[in-house]
Amino acid sequence: MNYGIIDLGSNSVRLEIYAFQKDEMKHVYSRREVLGLASYVLPEGYLSDLGIDALIRVLNELVNASKHFDLKSLYVVATATIRNARNQNEILIKIKKNCGVNVIVLDEEKEAYYGYKGVSLKFDIKDGLVIDIGGGSTEVTLIKNSLVKEGHSLPIGSLNAYISYVKEVLPTLDEKERILHAVIHALKQEKVPKEQVLEVYGIGGTIRACKVLIESLLNKKIDFLTKSHLEDLMKRLNPLKKQTYLSLMRMIPDRTHTIIPGMMILLALMEYFEFSQLKVSDYGIREGYLFERLEN
Repeated sequence: MNYGIIDLGSNSVRLEIYAFQKDEMKHVYSRREVLGLASYVLPEGYLSDLGIDALIRVLNELVNASKHFDLKSLYVVATATIRNARNQNEILIKIKKNCGVNVIVLDEEKEAYYGYKGVSLKFDIKDGLVIDIGGGSTEVTLIKNSLVKEGHSLPIGSLNAYISYVKEVLPTLDEKERILHAVIHALKQEKVPKEQVLEVYGIGGTIRACKVLIESLLNKKIDFLTKSHLEDLMKRLNPLKKQTYLSLMRMIPDRTHTIIPGMMILLALMEYFEFSQLKVSDYGIREGYLFERLEN
């Protein structure tokens, strides 16, 4: 039986389809469209009409693509950008009218839980930290005794960090420092406890893209993403060298401008929680949400 989920993220909109048999998930299909939804948010906090129209266009494409797979159910979920939009209700009504689907807006607590749930499908996580660096926010979830102890949503992600702090395509040294300080400030503002964590797991496209770049640099697969990996990669991504842009456009073309802001967010979290490595999970919020719905 096939089930689908569309994730309306701050940077991209993604369709994933899985086949479920006897409590097992098998990946069937994936399609990702880069929209940069967070870039359509007006200073007053409203998602612009242009942004809503672009979202409806992309969502219709993915809904139509999903119809080729004889789905039992199709779920559509939204996170930070739509959750925080002052015209959220208007957005949801227009999506329903034009796309024929209901959108489930995940609150911060649910987003934290489903991220953990997704990781737990791949890893036996008892005590630790789950990090999801999105385009419009960063989710930090503390796990104790295989339960979510607390989740925090920081209002800074790879895309809005780029929009707020970077003038050109890649950030300067000063701009990178400003991003790092902004993340530390957000952690303190949210009163995120500085707990020592033994196991750290990363989910989401930004962290997976970091892994892709590092594996390409080392020419081998890695089990952990480490602080030294990130610092070495940062040194090699020189904004004054043409080869930097060519490499990024070849490996992660749609993240060329957001990857370094995302890396700075991750380095700030490493500094705050004093950890030096993390495991990267292919499963995250989408898989956690699907599995939870089918369990119930």
